[in-house]
Amino acid sequence: MNEGFQQSQRLLSLPPYIFSEINNIKAEAQKRGVDLLSLAIGDPDQPTPEPIIQELQKASADPLNHAYSPYEGTLSFKTQVAQWFQNRFGVSLNPENEVLALIGSKEGIAHFPLAFVNPGDKCFPFALLT
Repeated sequence: MNEGFQQSQRLLSLPPYIFSEINNIKAEAQKRGVDLLSLAIGDPDQPTPEPIIQELQKASADPLNHAYSPYEGTLSFKTQVAQWFQNRFGVSLNPENEVLALIGSKEGIAHFPLAFVNPGDKCFPFALLT
């Protein structure tokens, strides 16, 4: 690190990034010859199917896809998400005001309490079991 900069106490007090720690543990186990079945963050262990590659290539050539999406997500994307929830869980969602597009699940998990939980509130985490 540049000697002119010091990390803040807030930064120094943060725990290690959990997925980095898991990767280190996995790497050490693999060095010892352990054959691992990863149930972690969804890293593929097989090639992406060719039809998906072809669709990605086709979509990347479309100039409409050369800009950022709206921050709130496109209505077509949110409609497909709502349809998936209906098919998968039997839950009806209004894509206009009940579906939120995120850049990743960790973003939503981290920002949700900042947006909806006040100091002193009591809350509990839960998982949607599928």
